[in-house]
Amino acid sequence: MQRLRSFLPALVWAAFVLFLGGQSDIRGPRLDLPIPVDKLAHFTIYGVLGALAAHGWQRAGRWPGRSGLLVALRLIGAVDEIRQRTVAGRSAEFGDWVADALGLLIAFHLVVWLRGKV
Repeated sequence: MQRLRSFLPALVWAAFVLFLGGQSDIRGPRLDLPIPVDKLAHFTIYGVLGALAAHGWQRAGRWPGRSGLLVALRLIGAVDEIRQRTVAGRSAEFGDWVADALGLLIAFHLVVWLRGKV
């Protein structure tokens, strides 16, 4: 039970991310950037999930295995994108899922690496 409790912040954030993904009207700022703002938002939101999961993973004694955990995290992004096909005003895009996966993978490994340095 203690190991699962280590992941509570990540689980709460994942629930929030899935809640956001189910909203029909999400308006972001209109910025003129070289990359689409929505991809940056996906990268950031899932980056937070990856960082929280890394923190929980390390607190749980590196349980479950890293590969299984990262697959589960990427599945959250895939489920979110697939579900958005049924939400009015939203669309499922492979590019969004790629931004999700990159954000969480980079943040996860960055947190693991940085905490290993301390």
